[in-house]
Amino acid sequence: MSEDEAWQAGRGIWKFNADRALSQDEVQIINTDGTVLAVARITGISKHGARYALEGDLLRGDPRVGQPTPSPHMSRNPVTYI
Repeated sequence: MSEDEAWQAGRGIWKFNADRALSQDEVQIINTDGTVLAVARITGISKHGARYALEGDLLRGDPRVGQPTPSPHMSRNPVTYI
């Protein structure tokens, strides 16, 4: 899966705390093994009924991609706010 594909798949549409997401600068899309698939700068959110999607700028080629995340994977969603 490419970084673009991971970002599109992982950024939404999910049930999540919009205030919490907006209080962060970046988001990591990670797999269940804790490997970073994509990193993006959060620019906003969009509402889709009772769910949301992150809006942001994908940081293609970020050195964290392919590495274990320093943030433990504790969510049902493949998103970690940092």
